[in-house]
Amino acid sequence: MEKKQKFGIMAALIYFVIFVAYNLIVFLVFKGFNNVFWISYVFMLLAYLIHIGCAFFIGKNLSVKAAFFGIPLFSFSIFFVCAEFFASFVFMIFRNQASPKIAVLIQALLLCIFIVIAIISIMTRDVVADVDKKIKDSVSSLKGLNVDVEMLAQRSTDPETTGALNRLSETIKYSDPMTHPAVAMQDQMIMQYMPELRMAFDSGDMAKVKDLCGKIELLFVERNKKLMAVK
Repeated sequence: MEKKQKFGIMAALIYFVIFVAYNLIVFLVFKGFNNVFWISYVFMLLAYLIHIGCAFFIGKNLSVKAAFFGIPLFSFSIFFVCAEFFASFVFMIFRNQASPKIAVLIQALLLCIFIVIAIISIMTRDVVADVDKKIKDSVSSLKGLNVDVEMLAQRSTDPETTGALNRLSETIKYSDPMTHPAVAMQDQMIMQYMPELRMAFDSGDMAKVKDLCGKIELLFVERNKKLMAVK
């Protein structure tokens, strides 16, 4: 059996044992069940199921964790269960004095607060995931360009051309991997010049290679300065 499946079974067993223990305590301690009791019991059961759902959801999405102001959604679900457990237990104790409307109102407010926090957390996770993907794509693109330039430098037999290619490689290596609409023109021109650079090298036009290296390097410098300005 895989470790992940074994962990899932053990976690499910723990949740089941906690559920059984809770029911034993509730139904052995309290007598005379009325509307307030059942309202509190249903809200507590709903909170527990939501917490299990959050645990399952987070377990399936480990790449980017959902968080609210830096606090993981899983932790918030535990806080919610604890708050609901306290509220429901208080209402169960004072079930004969408490109003069903008050019991519904307070516990529904707790549920609504958690739902809002969960939605914000998931929205934040999606934004972070999108930014993370863009960064990875930009880094991969720059690495690809740098590999192409390094390969040309290794093939070069002209010292001046090799030096120009190595300088360009260093510029690419230490350039900001992020992109922005402000540098769209520079990005486009870089992508246009790179095929020309390869073609010029393959045709043996080293003068053009050195000229293109200078142009591409200058575009990267402009690009980096504009990215610093918009941050």
